[in-house]
Amino acid sequence: MAQTGDYVTPKLWGSPWFEKPPLLYWMTAGGTLAGFGPEVAARLPVVLLSLAFLLTSYALLNKEFGFKVAAASTSLLASSAAWIAFTDLSLTDLPLAVFFSLAVLLALPLLRPEPKTNRVAWRFAAIGACLGVAALAKGLVPIGLALPFLWFLRRFWRNWWAAFVALSIVALPWYLAVYFRNGSPFVEEFFLKHHFERLYSAALQHVQPWYYYFPVLLVALFPWTPLLALLVHGVNWDQRRRFLSALCVFGFVLFSISLNKLPGYLLPLIPSLFVLIGSRFERAPVGYPSRMWLLPCALLIAAIPLLAHILPTSLVTGRFSLLAAAHVSRVEFFYVAAPLLVVLLARRAWTGWLLVLCVVSGGIYLKALTFPVLDRQVSARWYWSQIEAFHGSFCDGGMNRDWIFGISFYRGAALKPCGTGKFDFAIHSQGRALPTIEVLRH
Repeated sequence: MAQTGDYVTPKLWGSPWFEKPPLLYWMTAGGTLAGFGPEVAARLPVVLLSLAFLLTSYALLNKEFGFKVAAASTSLLASSAAWIAFTDLSLTDLPLAVFFSLAVLLALPLLRPEPKTNRVAWRFAAIGACLGVAALAKGLVPIGLALPFLWFLRRFWRNWWAAFVALSIVALPWYLAVYFRNGSPFVEEFFLKHHFERLYSAALQHVQPWYYYFPVLLVALFPWTPLLALLVHGVNWDQRRRFLSALCVFGFVLFSISLNKLPGYLLPLIPSLFVLIGSRFERAPVGYPSRMWLLPCALLIAAIPLLAHILPTSLVTGRFSLLAAAHVSRVEFFYVAAPLLVVLLARRAWTGWLLVLCVVSGGIYLKALTFPVLDRQVSARWYWSQIEAFHGSFCDGGMNRDWIFGISFYRGAALKPCGTGKFDFAIHSQGRALPTIEVLRH
């Protein structure tokens, strides 16, 4: 897009590419036009969007629930495994989560026992605009996730038109433009294949069992997973909290029904879930929750430096092995001990904040230790740097799409199948294992 100036039809190596809408591509094109290299241009806009959302989310929650809820919800979300991971990746999941969650937060004041009814139409317009941007991030997904809005905001049905008009103004121009320019191939690829076939067809190669998202959710909330228990412990289930819980349950069921599943699909539900958890702090005393609630979280935080040892070895061997954590260095012992000492010795009012700092420091240590191994074991960047000095041409001798797209990206040109011409080397791969090279001619 940045090179051609065509911001309507997404293209991959010159051919139309209709898997996703254009928002992430526009963001990357903006980074490219700003003069950044390809990786920074792709990742930095997502990072900035994540940070902007955290600040906006804090401001909206502070106005709606007060400081304690806003601070708890935002800090827990910002330090959760899912949010940290997807902030670091150039994927459509985080832009979708940001704008869908903004629509959710904007709807909360309408669900108060005595809502402020002035400028309701403008608030619905803002909700619709956020859903429109979300639709530019991931198609019909945010529209489907927003179905509970219709029930919980039913008493304002006379104002729904404002949301529909705003959504149409924001999203429809691109959808109409790309359809008029490309016709039925866009409808078949974008809607039929990547929306509806995803529900029942195994052709997209992301088939998972129905219970897949139960463990994924527990990992996504790490290290704050134990705080889920707060939701069954004396919650004041007013209309706002019912709305948030309905969105989470509905989205979870919707994604679980789909045959094809990926971990990132749950991300739009995570901010609402942390708002639900954080809302338990609204009228809680200073120092809530107690050490009993925070101790399991501290134990998980203490495991972060151990994971930094386990993950590289597990990646090399292909098996999750606890033996790699048998030797703990002095530095790792500090990271293990710090969260436990915080829970046991710190003032109750400081405990939560100090645990968040432990997550941040432990996460930095985890990245410093594991990312170089990830680069060597699963990154097309490192692999291409090792073979680009070969004199000759390469072809795809049978690889999964991750390796094909990755090597093509760092190579700067599409990797063609070996049967399409004469080549010097064929690259083969089995699953996510490092590809091997076959010499075709000397």
